[in-house]
Amino acid sequence: MPRKIISYTPITIPEVVELLSIKKEELTPLQLRVYNYVTTFAKLPAEKAKKLVQELQEKFGLEPEEACQIVNICPRDVNEIRAVLSGYRRLISSILFSDQKLSEIVQTIESYLREEVESKQTQE
Repeated sequence: MPRKIISYTPITIPEVVELLSIKKEELTPLQLRVYNYVTTFAKLPAEKAKKLVQELQEKFGLEPEEACQIVNICPRDVNEIRAVLSGYRRLISSILFSDQKLSEIVQTIESYLREEVESKQTQE
């Protein structure tokens, strides 16, 4: 019987880590491969990722899919953000987002990454 999608909610890689960690012992081989992938590439903890997605949506007017993809990649410069945003519904991201706004997005991401590095250093 075909499966029917009831709802769709974009989530970040760190949120996938959190979800799969709950039942790590019960994962199928495919789910275990996904878990290994996402733990390798998660750049923030799930709570900070959720907070950053919310901030990107509220402060910069990004769509949920765009904000999640930005959090997954954590671009470090304006050109990387342009590449991410140009793949979505926006025809030309440079028209919708000025360089200043894109720089502010980069600064916001860097502040979250800096906080994560500092918290890891204090734990060691």
